[in-house]
Amino acid sequence: MAGQQQVVSVVIPVYGVEQYLDRCIQSVVEQDYEQLDIVVVDDGSPDGCPELCDEWAARDSRIRVVHKENGGLASARNAGLDIIIGDMVTFVDSDDYVEPNYVSELLHWHEQSKADVVMCSCVHDLEDGSIVADTRSTPEGTMDREEAMIQFLYHLSLAGPVWGKMFDARFFTGEHGIRFHEGLNSEDYYVLTQTFLRMNSIFVRMKPLYHYSIRQGSIAHTNVFNAHSCDEIRISDLCCDYLSRHGYSNRKAMDYFRLQGRADALFNIFQSDAPPAVYRSIARDMRRLLRPVLHDAKVPVLRKAKLIFLSFAPRTYRMLQRLSGDRS
Repeated sequence: MAGQQQVVSVVIPVYGVEQYLDRCIQSVVEQDYEQLDIVVVDDGSPDGCPELCDEWAARDSRIRVVHKENGGLASARNAGLDIIIGDMVTFVDSDDYVEPNYVSELLHWHEQSKADVVMCSCVHDLEDGSIVADTRSTPEGTMDREEAMIQFLYHLSLAGPVWGKMFDARFFTGEHGIRFHEGLNSEDYYVLTQTFLRMNSIFVRMKPLYHYSIRQGSIAHTNVFNAHSCDEIRISDLCCDYLSRHGYSNRKAMDYFRLQGRADALFNIFQSDAPPAVYRSIARDMRRLLRPVLHDAKVPVLRKAKLIFLSFAPRTYRMLQRLSGDRS
């Protein structure tokens, strides 16, 4: 097991998850690594979550609770980051849960690899009780900054959530501490962009230690078109603008990331009642960004073909996607 001297902060944002919260917090307090700083942020939850948070804090002195007005997931995570005291930090969403050795394994990998960020795999817990394995083909081992940025910007593997990862807490402390962009979904990408640019390396082992709960109506799974349905576009632009301002020079990778952000937005609204004008607007934007990606040797031919199809006929693509069962 990893050395006991390190304190690990665990940030748990809470909103509207009364039926899941006990499972989540219990999985954290029962970790086989005890040096924990557990920061539970009640984001103005309208159910019984605020009381449950306080009850857990009364039972375990490692738990600190922040009660705040509702501001969204990014705001809640930021409120937690404002008060962390750990040497390392990890994020657990309150409808998810972790294996008993989640912290100890990640910390052990950190100490062995000396990487600034470490990452495990997950399993998907469905509402019907079934469990689906993570099928990402993420390279295992240590990646340096540029390797990680390529994996991230080309959506090869590392473009994903902050949960299931452990970070050196120094990324989030001090005057220039990293924070989530508030007011947008897919805010994890913005934090990972900043972290990967600042880090020396990330260590990856695809051992499933995190349980990601997929439930209808969650932020990531809704079939109603709303103000956040196209947030992937805004986030992809924020990420690339940040990289450009801070001297990152791989223009091809950033061009692909911007284009894929728009494709991801289309994939999202395929499941919703979005009006035709939204499809036309995104497709027009994709056509504007398409040319450099078509000349990028790193992008597979099949992916280029799909991006061309999406750019010129997104609603036809959706129809064929539904007929074929393809979701990519």
